[in-house]
Amino acid sequence: MLRFKKLSHLALNVSDLDRSVAFYRDMVGLDLVEQAGDTAFLSCDGDHHNLMLHAASAPSLKRIAFELESPAQIEVARRVLDEAGVRHRRIDAGECAAMYVEDGVRLADPDGITLDLVVGMTRRTSAFVPHPIRLVRLSHAVIRVPDFQRSLKFYTDVMNFRVSDFRHEDEGAPYFAFMRCFPNPYHHSFAIQQGAKAAFFHAAYTVESLDDLMIGRNRLLEVGAIVAPAPGRHKASGSIFQYFADPDGFTVEFTVGMEEFPETSPRPPRNLDKRYSTTDIWNGPKPANLPNFGAIEPATI
Repeated sequence: MLRFKKLSHLALNVSDLDRSVAFYRDMVGLDLVEQAGDTAFLSCDGDHHNLMLHAASAPSLKRIAFELESPAQIEVARRVLDEAGVRHRRIDAGECAAMYVEDGVRLADPDGITLDLVVGMTRRTSAFVPHPIRLVRLSHAVIRVPDFQRSLKFYTDVMNFRVSDFRHEDEGAPYFAFMRCFPNPYHHSFAIQQGAKAAFFHAAYTVESLDDLMIGRNRLLEVGAIVAPAPGRHKASGSIFQYFADPDGFTVEFTVGMEEFPETSPRPPRNLDKRYSTTDIWNGPKPANLPNFGAIEPATI
């Protein structure tokens, strides 16, 4: 079975590379590690990068990358994907070098979203110094899918992700699944939500404290960024959240305080309702001002 270390990085196509670099560096708080040509690498921990930005004619999610637990997992991944009949290929040495990883497998999920399974990310040559707020890590990514049950089966049966919690429609059918990239302990590194079509919902970055979240919120407001009306607290993970939008309309989240799970004997997933008071147990104003932009670049495997 597949075993993961963590959510490694996201790759986004952006309409103005310099503008997006400045936003993620100066407002979100990542370091610009390298910018060459049409690509920029930004980091919020000891890895070379947690975010890749690519200059493009239109913004979209390019791919999501997960780090496998060990190099031996590359062959496990190839076998698992072969047995499941999933489109995939070994990432060639040149592309691995360009992404600062030692090895990897690229695949397409049931909706044509590109996923990379990688090992051996290059470490930064200098330590990450949090600025202007204390970022800790890339937390999670959420996508919308047109066939919830099909995607759930893929991510649990093939990818071996473990569901921490569901949310359900009024009649009881699940429409949202928070998942751990097993055996990573965090309540979710990834989640899927039922939607009309495949879309990128949001990405989240963990901050060290509530003070950092609020400082980040107020700095975004000062520069006129689109910011959700108020922070809230999720019932599912217990984390405090603050949503905002980047220059291309991608939804981004600062988060702090997520539940962690043991590898063995975890609590069973709950089936939580759809009320907004479940999204935010403080029952604050809904973040209706966010553009929720989320185009997907179709996979080419």
